[in-house]
Amino acid sequence: MSEYEQNVNTEEHSDPRALSISEIVEQMRIVRVRYTLADTSAYVRYLPRFDPQPEDLTVHVDPFAEHHEGAEITGEFRLPELVNELIHAYIRVHVFASREQRNYFVGGFDNALTQLDFVGGGFGFNRLWITVGTTNIGVPVCIYLGQRTAVNRQPTVSLVDHRESSRGDVVYRAVGGYGDHVGEEYF
Repeated sequence: MSEYEQNVNTEEHSDPRALSISEIVEQMRIVRVRYTLADTSAYVRYLPRFDPQPEDLTVHVDPFAEHHEGAEITGEFRLPELVNELIHAYIRVHVFASREQRNYFVGGFDNALTQLDFVGGGFGFNRLWITVGTTNIGVPVCIYLGQRTAVNRQPTVSLVDHRESSRGDVVYRAVGGYGDHVGEEYF
């Protein structure tokens, strides 16, 4: 957890399992942040909360290339609202029972990418953005942004619940469309 994350007052739940899926979907906010980088335009990241000085911006970090010069919040969204902000991407928000469970999940993901590269596979790290943190409702999350539309060429926002099952269950999905949102699914 970053120093900024430790100093932010948040509504801490003693047990993240106490929240229902509908409460998480309704109450959780995802922040869109633009990080200004030297000699480039900017990187946009979706985060649990604003962090002006993150330790890293992706799961694959080049510390010589990804120092940023500034950051600004460009939006804050509930999951159903977030889907209409996307055009060519999808987001999966993974929720966990504890920070330890979240960190284990992210550590395994990073090792899988290393293995893929080792066996001669290709993976565009510019297409993989993972951010981690604790949300405004006190639930540890990992936010995965993929740069391809995921369902019938429509942007999607999915919620994956790892609180009871370590593999995770897709418990909510919003598919981009007209109006507020269309194609919600609860499981």
